[in-house]
Amino acid sequence: MNAALKLSETNLDRDVNEALNRVAEKIDNSEKFRKIIQKLNLQKSTDENELVESIDEVFENMPGTGQSGSEQLDKTDIAQSFNKSLKKFYQRRIQVVDSLVKELMMTDFFTFQSIDERLEGINLDSLIKSELAFKNINTPFEYGIYEKQQLTKIRSKNFDPARVEYKTMLLRYDVMSPPVWLFLYFPKKKSFLYKSVFWLIALTFFLILIIIITFYITVDQMLTQKEISRIKSDFINNMTHEFKTPIATIGLTTDLMSNPKVISDPERLMKYVNKIKEENKRMNQQVEIVLRLAQLDRKQLQLKLENFDLLEVTEEAIHHMKYIIESKNGNIRLINNASNTRIFGDKEHIKNVIINLLDNAIKYSPEILDIQIELFTPKPNEVSIAVKDKGIGMTPEVQKRVFDRFYRQTTGNIHDVKGHGLGLSYVQEIVKLHNGDIKVKSELNKGSIFTVTFKNN
Repeated sequence: MNAALKLSETNLDRDVNEALNRVAEKIDNSEKFRKIIQKLNLQKSTDENELVESIDEVFENMPGTGQSGSEQLDKTDIAQSFNKSLKKFYQRRIQVVDSLVKELMMTDFFTFQSIDERLEGINLDSLIKSELAFKNINTPFEYGIYEKQQLTKIRSKNFDPARVEYKTMLLRYDVMSPPVWLFLYFPKKKSFLYKSVFWLIALTFFLILIIIITFYITVDQMLTQKEISRIKSDFINNMTHEFKTPIATIGLTTDLMSNPKVISDPERLMKYVNKIKEENKRMNQQVEIVLRLAQLDRKQLQLKLENFDLLEVTEEAIHHMKYIIESKNGNIRLINNASNTRIFGDKEHIKNVIINLLDNAIKYSPEILDIQIELFTPKPNEVSIAVKDKGIGMTPEVQKRVFDRFYRQTTGNIHDVKGHGLGLSYVQEIVKLHNGDIKVKSELNKGSIFTVTFKNN
């Protein structure tokens, strides 16, 4: 910015000096022209008299115009007489012009008029303003004329000699008279300089801002792509793990079922058949979640809306997860404090929402599996379902991203928790499609509470 202001000031100084030089040239030419006009006016009456005398002389010398009147007029004689008289007239005119030029030159060298008289008729303020405007300098100025190092009466109203910045000599051709100086300054010079470089500075800052934004976007895109690559890799690894376990279990179970002892024992055989069904169901659930999210992205998921009881759906979801909870020696409680539990929505998707919340509570409760589900009425015409666990909990940072797709917490012991980061994302999408709301409240090492709220109608 300082460099731009310095450059602007340098250009201003150059333009002002050029403008003042043009003012000085115009004043010099104006005074010369004024002197010529004055001299020509003095000669005007003399010229008229001489012209009359020359004409009279022509007629006096013409043949046949004498007193005797005896001479005869001849065209040749008349022409010769005219030529002779006119030649004398023009010779006298040449002598007059030479005399005028010599007088003007002597007057230029020996001028003893005051500067007020010499600049009479010149609007100095307008002249300076027009020359500055020609250089695109449109800012207030103050000026003053100095003669014999003294400030004359020719000056602007608020002229301050202490603030003078620019000067030029006037009447430079008159080497015999004392030097006359025109001094000038701009009261609002700094303001004018800042205005002159404003667009340059604004453009510079704009370009810098564009560069910063471009750099930020580029870095952000790089980090985003890196994060997407990491998430993609984690998703593939998690999905592989999620499918690998049930596939291995099914494979082992089918091997056991081919044993003759098992075939002969219907009870053991049925046990292995149920195990295969459970693992197959587990894989199907993973595939269904991925397909449903894909449908949500493409806006192809169609809800089968109906009026149903949320309490009944919650009980069905608990029954669905009962075997898993019992296998972990866990405990689950259902409390109904809601005045109205009927809602309008897609029964199967709402059931999947509750199952996903229960599955999340089971996964993140490695030591104490104690789950409480409560239905209550937060406001009239609303019903909420809260799933509370005593698991490992979450930090505030994790809570902000817990509903992001593919996101999984990677601190503490959560590395060992199975999953692919799609469950809670699916839950949030379904709740939004039902014009509902989902909130999470959690404290590290103390557990989490997920609360989903729906309208009754």
